[in-house]
Amino acid sequence: MTATSPITQDRVDVLDGAVLIHELAETDAEVLRVIGDASDPVEPTRQCLRIGARAILAVNATVDTHIVEQRFDAMSAQITQQLDETVAKIAATTESLLAEDGGALTLTLAGHRDGLEELLGDTFDPDSKRSVIAIFEQVIADAQEQQVEGIRRLVATDDEDGPLGRLRHEITRHTNECTRELRQEVQALSERIAVKEAVAPVIALTTGKGFTYEDAVHAAVSRLAAPHGDCAEQTGKVSGSAATQKGDEVVTLATDDTMGAEARFVLEAKSRKLGLRTTHAELDAALENRDALAAIAVFSAPDEAPTSVPFSYSGDKAIVVYEAEDGDDAALRLAYMWARWVVRRELAGTAAEDVDVERVGTLIDDALRAIERVTSIKRFHTNAKKSIDQAGEQVSLLAGEVRDALDAVGEELSAADPA
Repeated sequence: MTATSPITQDRVDVLDGAVLIHELAETDAEVLRVIGDASDPVEPTRQCLRIGARAILAVNATVDTHIVEQRFDAMSAQITQQLDETVAKIAATTESLLAEDGGALTLTLAGHRDGLEELLGDTFDPDSKRSVIAIFEQVIADAQEQQVEGIRRLVATDDEDGPLGRLRHEITRHTNECTRELRQEVQALSERIAVKEAVAPVIALTTGKGFTYEDAVHAAVSRLAAPHGDCAEQTGKVSGSAATQKGDEVVTLATDDTMGAEARFVLEAKSRKLGLRTTHAELDAALENRDALAAIAVFSAPDEAPTSVPFSYSGDKAIVVYEAEDGDDAALRLAYMWARWVVRRELAGTAAEDVDVERVGTLIDDALRAIERVTSIKRFHTNAKKSIDQAGEQVSLLAGEVRDALDAVGEELSAADPA
């Protein structure tokens, strides 16, 4: 539907952010096609205004961008032209400086080269006594002569005031001392080996019961039993309740400590190597044969015991190392106290007096750890002594090598002396 109206004067107002169209005549064919056929021309009119406004803004932005691009192209062309001109000037200047014929820098370097060649020729002329080469040769010759003389004094072994002379004297003195000490140690070791070889056959003849070692164990156990009023007796030749002779030593505790009850522990003296299972089997047999409440296996050397510590226990059986020749009975004493504790612990609540067995057990463990530390320290001392002995042997060998080397140096220098 197309409405016709008389053409009036156009009027458009902009008030409070809104465009007010009062009277506006538009005869554009495209506008009439969009708006003319609409039943309500207001909404198509709004769409035309909005779309047209956005199109106008987009065209303006494109125009501005085109203007900027043109200005950048012009500036780039100007910079390129100036850069080409500057490079051309630099090239021309460089060519004028470095030209082979008449270049300023080339001429200057050539002049410096000629002057330096003349100076070096005069300075290093080998035929001139004032040249640097002649001076160097004289300085080197003097220094060589001084060094040879100094080395001759340093390596002279017949000069007591020289370094090698003093070193030779000190090495000889120390070697003699080490040799003397080593001789004493070897003599003492030989005596000990001789004693051991003399005693070994006796021990070998009685390995079944170890009577020789049993006597030493009995003497030590008797000393430990006396302060407590205990009774220690050798039973290696006496048959027990199981009709065997198992159990070399039996210690009966003082009745004052057992409230009148008869209680004992047994010891087995071993001078040969045994395994742990065999040791425990023999202790079980000794416990049964001697009607004892605790049993101790006493070994004569650490390498014969089945354990790596001087004292260890398990249940009512213990293993201890007692070297009679050393005279140190600390481990045996601890084993003795442990056996008394086990016996009194077994009697606790019956015929024994009230004893704090837990406290005693803790103290025994503390003593065990202390003995293990002492044993470790002794082992370290033994290893250190062996190392010192070996070092003495090495010093002796080194002293001989030093003497040979000094003699060789002396002979070489003597041969090098000018006639």
